[in-house]
Amino acid sequence: MLDAIAGADALVWIAICVKALVYATSLTAAGSVLSYVSLRPLPAVERGWLVRLAVFCALAAAVLSVARLPLRASFLMGGTWEGAFDPMILTMVAQSPLGTSIALRLLGLALVLALLIPARIGTALSVIGAVLVAASFAFRGHALAEPRIVLGLLITLHIVTVAFWIGAFAPLYRLAGTDRATAGMLAHRFGQSAVWFVGVLAVSGVVTLWLLTGTPLTAITTAYGQLFILKIGSFTALLGLAAWNKLLLTPALLRQDQDAAVKLRRSIAIEAVLVALILLTTATLTTVTAPAGM
Repeated sequence: MLDAIAGADALVWIAICVKALVYATSLTAAGSVLSYVSLRPLPAVERGWLVRLAVFCALAAAVLSVARLPLRASFLMGGTWEGAFDPMILTMVAQSPLGTSIALRLLGLALVLALLIPARIGTALSVIGAVLVAASFAFRGHALAEPRIVLGLLITLHIVTVAFWIGAFAPLYRLAGTDRATAGMLAHRFGQSAVWFVGVLAVSGVVTLWLLTGTPLTAITTAYGQLFILKIGSFTALLGLAAWNKLLLTPALLRQDQDAAVKLRRSIAIEAVLVALILLTTATLTTVTAPAGM
């Protein structure tokens, strides 16, 4: 696995960076919608800012997702730039599981833009879009194994959980610097929800690994299985730490303690950096070790 990473050329690294950015922007777009809907105490100014963030990330995710098609085509043609624009190869890639995944994601991202509509229908459509964005990641890779429907649902649930967590970063960070009382209420609500999310991540991860390998012990012997365990374990541990931090800081925030606000912002910044590293690591290892079609 390390040899594959060390031997990666410029095109592979471009593909890795694009994939990582697709992860980040897609999760942030979907998560911003989920935060907009679930974090009711958000002030109007913050809700408006969250809408703009969702729209920006949705547009960025759409462009980056489409960019993956020529990159995949180039890879299939031996890493040549000419292959990236070969009509026949591009058509083949578009009809592959990757193309299906991107098509569904584009539909979901388009519906996320409905958050701009100042009516309930707009909010409802954007939530559907967020779920479709999450589900798009279940239309390729190990999600195509049997039982496909169960694996797809588990992966979608996993993505929705992570997206909601990432979507809470921006509003909590901003409010901790301007409105500590509201930040305290949101941190309390997030901490309560995150406790359940930790369980969802852990259980869905173990069940997914069991369905893919027959036994978790089998996964330990493969590079991809090791990556899967590392990814699920990292997200679960990090979300658990986030929930614990939020619950501990909530009483102080409600008292409008300045130190608590500073600590919350620092905690969120660290979580965001760690999530970025996990997404980049996942993009790197799935590119060089994943089964065909990932």
